[in-house]
Amino acid sequence: MCGLIFLSFGGEDVADYAFRTLEDRQKIEKLWEDGRTPKKISETTGVSVHVVYKELTRGQDGTRLPDQRLRYSADAAQLRVQQSLEKRGKSNCISPA
Repeated sequence: MCGLIFLSFGGEDVADYAFRTLEDRQKIEKLWEDGRTPKKISETTGVSVHVVYKELTRGQDGTRLPDQRLRYSADAAQLRVQQSLEKRGKSNCISPA
């Protein structure tokens, strides 16, 4: 059987990150730059705090905001996810004829 397998971990799907859109990431970026905490971002976006922390880590670009927090880049996060998905290669599944 081929396809994605979703494992539940703490009430959320492990593959959740793969389905964030660039627009979702841009919203996180704006909230983060506005000084929101991960908990507030979680409440606003409707995802778990764990997902917000993972996303903030994924999109770090190595620079800092004026308040010295690490900057989050939606574009960098999107690129990393796309590269990760491409590395997985083509599926070995045979499509039904």
